[in-house]
Amino acid sequence: MEVEIFGWAMPLSWFLLLAAVILYFVYDTWCHTYWRRKGVVSESAWPVIGCMREFSKGIPQVFTNMGKRHGKVYGFYSFYDPVLVITEPDMLRDIMVKNFGNFHSRVRFPLTNKEFIEGVGTLEGERWKEVRNLLTPTFSGSKMKLMSSLVNDSADNLLKNIGKEQNDKGYMECRKLFGAFVMDTIGSCAFGLNIDSQGRPNDPFVTHAQRAFRIDQNSPIFVISAMFPSIGRLLAECGYGFVPRDVVQFFCDVTLKAVALRKQTVGAVKKKLVDFLQLMLNAQSPSSEVDQLPADEKDDEDDIHADIERHHNMEYHAKKYAQRIQLSDTELIGQAMTFFTAGYETTNTLLGFVFYLLSTHPEIQEKLIEEVDEMTPSRDSVGYTSIATMPYLDQVVCETLRLYPPAAVTNRMCHETFTYKDLTIEKGVQVFIPIYNIQRDGDYWADPDKFDPSRFSKANREKHHPFAWIPFGAGPRNCIGMRFALMEAKMAIARVLQKYRFETCSQTEIPLKLGNNGFLAPPDGVTLRAVARKDAVF
Repeated sequence: MEVEIFGWAMPLSWFLLLAAVILYFVYDTWCHTYWRRKGVVSESAWPVIGCMREFSKGIPQVFTNMGKRHGKVYGFYSFYDPVLVITEPDMLRDIMVKNFGNFHSRVRFPLTNKEFIEGVGTLEGERWKEVRNLLTPTFSGSKMKLMSSLVNDSADNLLKNIGKEQNDKGYMECRKLFGAFVMDTIGSCAFGLNIDSQGRPNDPFVTHAQRAFRIDQNSPIFVISAMFPSIGRLLAECGYGFVPRDVVQFFCDVTLKAVALRKQTVGAVKKKLVDFLQLMLNAQSPSSEVDQLPADEKDDEDDIHADIERHHNMEYHAKKYAQRIQLSDTELIGQAMTFFTAGYETTNTLLGFVFYLLSTHPEIQEKLIEEVDEMTPSRDSVGYTSIATMPYLDQVVCETLRLYPPAAVTNRMCHETFTYKDLTIEKGVQVFIPIYNIQRDGDYWADPDKFDPSRFSKANREKHHPFAWIPFGAGPRNCIGMRFALMEAKMAIARVLQKYRFETCSQTEIPLKLGNNGFLAPPDGVTLRAVARKDAVF
């Protein structure tokens, strides 16, 4: 059978193929001219893949290049989906705080493991708010004080292992040692587990947590899931996700065993438990009393995070609940998975960067050691309260997070059409926020690539826009574990500097090669020399 078009005869099969090609070309052109129709400057798109070819260069570099070409606000295409990139702090404050209701969730990639979907980081809507409010008391200042002794216990082993590795090899690999310390701390403070990752080389807790963040953006499954979200969601349901199946199963098994042990705990011992796991288990019991924090749960006036949180509408998260919500088993596992994996990667990465910068800036290291010796002269003097009174330690950590935020980018999904000045963001559009690039923007930071802790002194801090420094995200959806991560990192820094100075060595990579998949952890790690202090105060 033939079809005649403009005097030309062709087989019906050829005609249908030609029609399909034309229709697909029209569809592709329509999708990839979205930003042009909206009057927004954007990156040029390739057929089918949109702008994703650029991302092979690494996420921080891609946003640096596109920002130079297009400015503070611009569009690009994730295959066929329009994405708006924003690096303008005033606009970010409107989106992430003032109009949070329009952007109350993060973009969920179709290949997200089903176990993680129930975690507080990916839950959406009213259920997210309920779970977030339930978990918030775990991270109050008073809870951190109770947990700080457990952090100190883990730091004891960290100091021993730094000395051992330095003596055995002549250098230390930060990712290995700090990773084991962080995993032990999470295990004890969040789940009451004595993991002892530091005492066992190649501990499965650490190796599994490391693998959780090895995301290959060039893998066929990743690309197919991005192009065809329905296929990605189906693969996730079948067990194929970002995180390998055996890693997910390992942490699921650990969580269920911890739950079983905790349920066997009774009496006065159980009443004293204040950790993450117990709070979640309380939420599974319909007979539990409604949570109401006692008066001593109020944060101190000198709380180290008060200044950060006052910009981010933390009042959104209630500290008292009108009714009891119950966590399902899958939700409980989701929270535990998030805590084990995300908590491990971010703090471990931060500690590696801190000691790398101190090693390459010895004058700053000496100034910090002076404060450590003065403010925390002994092991037992290191705790949540003492680190809250160490301004230079805070400056060093904040400046490290500015230069090297563990996550280079965050995002939001627009749920209700929103207008900012003459720009309209339509429902369903993704908003990307390149944290790394904002925090190194010369318009917001003088000499932005220089390591200068004095930027965060009391006198200088107010000179910077609060939304030009957002390593933990911003607004009510910021990182729920921020307080815990900062306490853990600062206590580790203080304890380690009581005993050691750090130097670069022949194995140190200068400059560091950064991760390019959205997490900045150096793929080759951070290798330094630890020198025992002869002038240690104890």
